[in-house]
Amino acid sequence: MQTQLKKITFAVLPLAGLLVTAPVAYAHDEHNAVHRGLNAEHQATHEDLNAEHRAEHRDLNAEHRAAHTEPMTKRQHRRLHRGLKKEHRAQHKDLNAEHRSEHRDLNAEHQDYHEFNN
Repeated sequence: MQTQLKKITFAVLPLAGLLVTAPVAYAHDEHNAVHRGLNAEHQATHEDLNAEHRAEHRDLNAEHRAAHTEPMTKRQHRRLHRGLKKEHRAQHKDLNAEHRSEHRDLNAEHQDYHEFNN
C-alpha cells in the first residue's frame, strides 16, 4: 500500500506544481507586457516632445534670421533678442510642464494597474 501511495504522490506532485506555478507565470508575463506598453508609450511621448522642441527652435531661428534682414538700431536689436529669449524660455517652460504631466499620467496608469491587480 505504501509503495502505491508513493507512486500516486510522485505522479500527482508535478501536476500540482504546474497548476500552482502556471497562474504565477501568467501574471508575471502580463505584468511585463504592461510595463513594455508603458515604456513604449513613454518613449513615444519623449520622441513627440523632442520633435516639438526641434520645431520650435527652427521657428525661432527662422524668426531671428528674418528679423536680421531688416536694418535696426542697437536698441531694436537688443529688444529683438530679449523678445526671442523670452519666447524661447516660455516654450521650454510649456514643454517641461507637458513632460511632467505625461510622466504623472504614466505613473498613475502604472499605479492603477498594481492597485487593481493586488
